[in-house]
Amino acid sequence: MRRLFFFTLKLALLTGLAVWVVARDGPARMVWNGYIIETSASFLGFSAVAIGFVFYLLFRLWNLLRNGPERWRLHRKLKKWRQGQDHLAEGLVAVAGGDAAEAGRQAVYARRLLGPTTTTQLLQAQAAQLAGDHRAAQEIFRALAGEPASAVLGYRGLIMEARRAGNWEEMERLIEKLNRLKPETPWLNLVRFELLARQQNWGEANLALSQVASAQLLEPAKAKAQRAALLVAASQDDARQGRTDKALQAAEQAVKQMPGWLPAVINLAQQQATSGHRRAAQRTIEKNWERAPHPQLAAIWREGAQDPIEVCKQIEKLCRGSEEAPASRLAMAEAALAADIWGEARRHLIALISHGGATQSAYRLLARLERRESADEQAALQWLTRAVDAPADPAWLCCSCGGSHATWQALCAHCGQFNTLEWRSPGVSRVQGTALQELEFSDATSVL
Repeated sequence: MRRLFFFTLKLALLTGLAVWVVARDGPARMVWNGYIIETSASFLGFSAVAIGFVFYLLFRLWNLLRNGPERWRLHRKLKKWRQGQDHLAEGLVAVAGGDAAEAGRQAVYARRLLGPTTTTQLLQAQAAQLAGDHRAAQEIFRALAGEPASAVLGYRGLIMEARRAGNWEEMERLIEKLNRLKPETPWLNLVRFELLARQQNWGEANLALSQVASAQLLEPAKAKAQRAALLVAASQDDARQGRTDKALQAAEQAVKQMPGWLPAVINLAQQQATSGHRRAAQRTIEKNWERAPHPQLAAIWREGAQDPIEVCKQIEKLCRGSEEAPASRLAMAEAALAADIWGEARRHLIALISHGGATQSAYRLLARLERRESADEQAALQWLTRAVDAPADPAWLCCSCGGSHATWQALCAHCGQFNTLEWRSPGVSRVQGTALQELEFSDATSVL
C-alpha cells in the first residue's frame, strides 16, 4: 500500500510537470558546429528525457551482461541456503519429537544443500543418537572436536556419549582435554561435579559445585540440595572410618544447608546418637518428627532402651501432635506390640486400615499380634493374605531408575545417579477408593 501510494505520487508529479511545460511552450534554438536546430521547448525537453532513458536502458543491459551470471549464482546459493535452513529447522523439530528417521532424512537434505557445517553435522549426530547409532554419532563429534571453532560442541557430545555408556575413565580423559583447550567453559564444572560425585570424591565435588553455583548453572535451591547431599555422604564416610567428630560436623552442616530434609535429619540424629550425644539426637528427632515422621527416626529413638513399657510411653510422647500420620501410627503400634499392650497396638493398626494408610507392614504386625495375643494362626493367615493386596511399604526409591534401597545413600546402587533417592511408596494397592477402604475396615472388624 505504501509503495503504491508513492508510485501514484511520483506519476502525478511527472504528469503535472509535463502539463506545465506544454502549457508554457515556446521556441527553442540550438546552434552547434554550424548547424542550427529550431524546435519547440517541450519537444526538446521530451527528446532529452527520451535520450536519457535510452542511455539508462543501455547501461542496465551492459550491467546485466557484466554482473548477471554472478547475481544468478548468488541468487541460486541464497535459494539453496534458505532450503537448507528449512531442512535444518524441520530436522530439529523431528529430533525434539523423537522421530529418528525423519531427523536423519532432513539432516541428509540439509548437508547436501549447506555442506558439512557445524549445524548440519550436529543434526546428523543427534539423528544418529536417536536411531541408536552411537558409533556414527561419536565419529561426527570427533570431527567437530577436531575443528577449533566447534571443539567445545564436539567434546561435549563425546563426553555425553561416554556418560551414556558409563565409561567414566573416558569421560574423565575428555574433560581434562577440554579443560586444557577451553578452561573457561562454564558447563564443564557441572560435568566434573557429576563425575567426582560418582567417584565418591566428596571434597573435590564440593569445590566443583561451588564453581557451578557461581556460574549460576544450577538454581540456588538445587545447588543447596546437592551440597547438603554431599555433606551427608561425607558424614557417612567419616562415620564408617571412625572419624566421629568430622562425621557429626558434616551432619550439622548438612542440616543447616537444608533444614528439615529427611536424609540430613536422619543422618544427624544417627551421628549424634553414635557419638554419645543421645539427648541431642532425641531433640533432633522431636524437632523434626511432626513435620517428617519416619521409621528410621523411630528406630534411633528406641536405640539402647531396655524397658519396653518405657519405650512405648516415650514413643507416644514423641508422636503427640502427629498421631494421625501413618508413620506415627505404625511406630506406636510397634512399640505397644513390643510391650505386649495388645489393645493399643490393635487400635493403632485398625486406625491405619480405616484411614487408608495401611501398608503391608501394618498387616504383618496384625498377624504377629494375633499369634502373640491368642496364638490364632487362622486369623494371622487372614491378615497375611490381606498384606499381599496392600500397598507396598515406603522405601528409598531412585527417581531415575526406580531402584529400591533400605536406607538413603548418595549414589543409587542400581544406576549410579547422585542424590536421586526419595522416600515414597513403590506402588499402590489394588484396593482403592473410599468405599473400598470402608469395606476393608468392616472386613477387618469381622476378623476381630
